[in-house]
Amino acid sequence: MNEGHEVMPAAPALDALCRALAEVLGPDSARDLGGRGKRVAELLRDYASTQECWRAWSYFLPERYSRNLVHRCAGFELLILCWGEGHASPIHDHAGQQCWMAVLDGELEEVHYAFPEGGVGAPMETGRVRRLGAGGVAYIHDDIALHLIRPVAGTRGVSLHLYADAIDACRVFDPASGAATVSEVGYHSVRGVPCPDRSPAAIRAEWANA
Repeated sequence: MNEGHEVMPAAPALDALCRALAEVLGPDSARDLGGRGKRVAELLRDYASTQECWRAWSYFLPERYSRNLVHRCAGFELLILCWGEGHASPIHDHAGQQCWMAVLDGELEEVHYAFPEGGVGAPMETGRVRRLGAGGVAYIHDDIALHLIRPVAGTRGVSLHLYADAIDACRVFDPASGAATVSEVGYHSVRGVPCPDRSPAAIRAEWANA
């Protein structure tokens, strides 16, 4: 896995996956997908179970997990997330969007949380906890739960995330009180190339004009 800053090689199977997802989702993916949701999960599972080209676009950071943009369009956004040992996402929602996660490498843990009820000031209630190994696929929507993602203790991992539609900001929650704040999400690399000096807005604008 790359941890440098050079320009990365192409990842043709990832591009093929994006084309297949575009055919399934179209530009109206925020609506009810019906049976198309099952096909999305199948595509992600097939890629995660059989392909390795994502390794050229994986990009680890020492201090936190990284968000690495693969593709963004009207119907969806696809990212590779790289999780170092001890990293974890905050507890967060998904801005009303439908989201899938396929594990590419390692073993990840997903922890569900109930939405805070009756105001804030109490610890958040933990729900289902499950582990997913390479090739495993999970689905989440705000009607299901909040969640956090982390690698199993003492390990690191890589996952592929599909958001339908793209998520530019979400709410993150304090586990001790349930208090929520809105957080803009950004990128640490674009198609394998680190982008430390580029704003999320500039990257989104570039993809909107593509």
